[in-house]
Amino acid sequence: MLHRRLARLLVIAVIPALIVYVGVLVISAFAGIKPILVLRDLMQTCEQPMAVGMISNFGYLLWTSAAAICFFVSFSGFVTKRVWRQMLILGGAFSSVLCIDDLFLLHDRHVGQEFIYITYAVMALIILVRFRHLIAEVNVVSFLAAVVLLGLSVFTDKFQRSIPFDYSTVQLFEEGFKFIGIACWLTFWAQASRYAAKLQTSQSS
Repeated sequence: MLHRRLARLLVIAVIPALIVYVGVLVISAFAGIKPILVLRDLMQTCEQPMAVGMISNFGYLLWTSAAAICFFVSFSGFVTKRVWRQMLILGGAFSSVLCIDDLFLLHDRHVGQEFIYITYAVMALIILVRFRHLIAEVNVVSFLAAVVLLGLSVFTDKFQRSIPFDYSTVQLFEEGFKFIGIACWLTFWAQASRYAAKLQTSQSS
């Protein structure tokens, strides 16, 4: 029994973590990045106060929380209805993509903004249309609030040069829209996960 648990732990956690750890170090070495820069916390490397980047860090946590809640509930056995599991899995996957994009600035530095933004808009529309009845059951207000606020953040980012304010002022609005939008996004998916699990429990009893 102990051997099976150890083998399962190796397969699920230890080996994947080791592959990521070694893989990142190897890729970074080929890119000419010193290992210490990869291993150390960004705040240590930049020698900046704790508050620097704090809103962005909180944003990552909110994205991650939304993804974790969706995946946990969908794969835990709490939800057996296929349509609910599909929505939660898609919500978890979308939240993960948004988190990775935000964390590594994919839309700013690595992938074209137009492609990324159009892709996100299409994915949000697919979720809204495909699962509109479920969204209405849970809380359509929180879902639409998240989409609108995140959309305003994208709009502000895209057309910031046309807005008659200085860069710092525009950033206050852009990041404010995004942060509150992420909070609404987490709220919806937490509500959806709880609703789906509660619905399953009430039907089983």
